[in-house]
Amino acid sequence: MNIEISSKEYEKQLNWDDAMMYCQLLTIDNKNDWRLPTKEELHYIYNYENDFVRGNYWSSDESDITGAWFVNFNNGIQYRMSKHIIIYRARPIRNIRPLEKI
Repeated sequence: MNIEISSKEYEKQLNWDDAMMYCQLLTIDNKNDWRLPTKEELHYIYNYENDFVRGNYWSSDESDITGAWFVNFNNGIQYRMSKHIIIYRARPIRNIRPLEKI
């Protein structure tokens, strides 16, 4: 996958709306195109990255008007949950071009 994972996750857990806003407002090393990963990207990260804290991570995918998908990093399973009430971790990513050095 052509993604860069932020070097650290936000230290507090957030509801989905706040997690989306956090990623949209984030700037690291003059890069400001961060976003929440899709549930497929989170599944890839779960399988191939090992510096994530165990727990639940929001994806950018909504299930309906009140819910969104998250991935449990204890077992890699995707679930739906209320995006306005429940708080989970946020780990921003950004797309990179194949020749871009990170």
